[in-house]
Amino acid sequence: MSTRYRYPANLEIDSTGAVSVWFDDLPGATFGKTEAEALLRAQALLATGIEMLIEDSAAIPLPAPANGRPIVEAVVETALA
Repeated sequence: MSTRYRYPANLEIDSTGAVSVWFDDLPGATFGKTEAEALLRAQALLATGIEMLIEDSAAIPLPAPANGRPIVEAVVETALA
């Protein structure tokens, strides 16, 4: 079974122009040389974060309101119990 998750991403551009990305209430962060690259990498980050919560039988937090932030979508495959 697969589930689609959509979460707003936080972006921060550093002095070199690299873009950091992270999600509220989910572990981890990633980056890219451009916003597009960072958001593409954020899909894997989102999937991995959700998978970790599922493996730990932890609650998956509801996405925060986007408030103008870009939305990242990831599909996570889960085994049926």
